[in-house]
Amino acid sequence: MKKSDREKIRNIKWILGIAAILFCTIVGGYGILTAPKSDQKELEQALKENQKALEEEERREAQEQAKPSPGREGHGKNSSRGKNMGSPASTELPTEKKKDNEQITVIGDSVFLGAAPAFKKIFPHAAIDAKVSRQVRHGLEIAKKMKKNGKLGNIVLISLGTNGTFNSATGQELIDYLGTDRTIYWIDAYGQKLDIQKEVNRTIHQLVKKNSNVHLISWSQEGKKHPGWFYQDGTHLNLKGQKGFARYLQKSMTISRDS
Repeated sequence: MKKSDREKIRNIKWILGIAAILFCTIVGGYGILTAPKSDQKELEQALKENQKALEEEERREAQEQAKPSPGREGHGKNSSRGKNMGSPASTELPTEKKKDNEQITVIGDSVFLGAAPAFKKIFPHAAIDAKVSRQVRHGLEIAKKMKKNGKLGNIVLISLGTNGTFNSATGQELIDYLGTDRTIYWIDAYGQKLDIQKEVNRTIHQLVKKNSNVHLISWSQEGKKHPGWFYQDGTHLNLKGQKGFARYLQKSMTISRDS
């Protein structure tokens, strides 16, 4: 091979090498620029804080209930005890239209856990029991616990279904325990990437049709209208979504109760 031919081959290899480096740099740079920032840690931290807040509220209310009422302490020098307990019930917000003897109870999973603070701003008296990874089969146990603790109100929201499918018998068992004297709202499931959504919602819709005191809150229809309300997983709600979710629940409950 002539010297000139060897030089041509060397030059071609050098050019191809430079081209490959440039290509990788461009592709890598584009990936960095377009790759979404992970919000998993932010979501986990928010859920942890909300769970802690609900648990602290439950402990505080239990302590308040354990204290003797002022009426039992007479009118002596200790009669002022209990006047300034700072009970959460004394901070009712004007946004909550609370009827006599009306108590709202929520049994939910991590979707509702994330939205709990926003819901509490509208319904500060609501009793919420929500936890990560909760499924419908856990609902009955939670309902029994809340009844034992005096937290099972006459209006119950069920926000379960995103963590697994369930059969109608399991859902009916929960509904039967809550009883026909309660007004029940079941929030159907929604997730931009939730592959079980159709199956879960089919079961929920069947239960709603079967039970006259159970009303559907069609989150699956509302959620898809607001893609910017979600974290990257497409199911859990960011701050804007939490507020929108709470407002939608308030509106849906009002419509159902007035109809």
